[in-house]
Amino acid sequence: MVRTRRVYSGATLMRVLYPVALCMIFVAINVNLSHPPIKRSPKVLYGLFHSYDSELSGKITLFLMGFLIVTTSMGVFCYRMKFYKAIKVYIIANSVALLVVYSFFHVHNVMKARSVPVSLPTAVFLVLQFGGLGILCVHWKCHRKLHQFYLVMLAALTAIFLLNNLPDWSVWLAIISISVWDIIAVLTPCGPLKMLVETANRRGDDNFPAILYNSSSYADTPDTTRSNSTLLTDIPHPSYSSVLQSDSLLTTPLTPRRQREVREVEGSIRLGMGDFVFYSLMLGNTVQTSSLSTVVACFVSNLVGLTITLPVVTLSQTAIPALPFPLAIAALFYFSSHIALTPFIDSYTVKLILF
Repeated sequence: MVRTRRVYSGATLMRVLYPVALCMIFVAINVNLSHPPIKRSPKVLYGLFHSYDSELSGKITLFLMGFLIVTTSMGVFCYRMKFYKAIKVYIIANSVALLVVYSFFHVHNVMKARSVPVSLPTAVFLVLQFGGLGILCVHWKCHRKLHQFYLVMLAALTAIFLLNNLPDWSVWLAIISISVWDIIAVLTPCGPLKMLVETANRRGDDNFPAILYNSSSYADTPDTTRSNSTLLTDIPHPSYSSVLQSDSLLTTPLTPRRQREVREVEGSIRLGMGDFVFYSLMLGNTVQTSSLSTVVACFVSNLVGLTITLPVVTLSQTAIPALPFPLAIAALFYFSSHIALTPFIDSYTVKLILF
């Protein structure tokens, strides 16, 4: 008898934490590079969002949430109706728009902000090489590390696009709204993401690797296994017994030993690409509005919240929203750092300089 048991090691968890950290760092650096240093100014807590109208931010957030709900529901509907080609066309179109079109504009903004002269043919050539390879790696077969790298780049470019086009208040409202929507979509019985996961598990397919980050590799790659063979206790049959006679020792053959094999398979953790986007979105907004100490606090708190969430996912063996808990911890550290840590550091720095 062979029984399979999934195990999750610390290395499996780190293979998810590393790309999340890489995505957040990439977004933070690029957001900083795409804005000229002369336009950056310190902001206090009550004036963080003074440059934008809160009513406009609310309308933008409602539009963003409506778009997200509609696209998620339509994607689940197409998946359940087996309209795979429509979903693939939509995902490929998004990949082209991000890796090719938006990458070109982002490179242009970075070069312009940092006064780096780059000719138009050179920029087009580099972006086409980067984007073309990324599309092939995301939607076709390639090396596992390269595939995962371009998934991280897709999430990072999405976060940068949102940061460059959303007001400050809209970012925070979007983070709160997405966290609530994540809970509803995953945990409620009629939630679209819950229906999507149940349908995928029932069919046993993995047709869209562009929307999930897999900590191991492709679905058709053999899992890392190790077998532990345990012998059951030998139980002789009652009709067979050892008979001791005066002149000889007669031993009857025992029943064949039964062997139970427990195969331990190293499980893989799947994290939605939207989780990468909103972790990075929060850190990028922190880079735009806060000091370095607050940025570091939000970065560490996001990783700590994800570290606490992932073991719960692996133990429950069900889909669990990965956004609310890490973002709640990061928001707590964000505002507490503005209230307590940043003023203390600024005051202490001034005193060291003056005295």
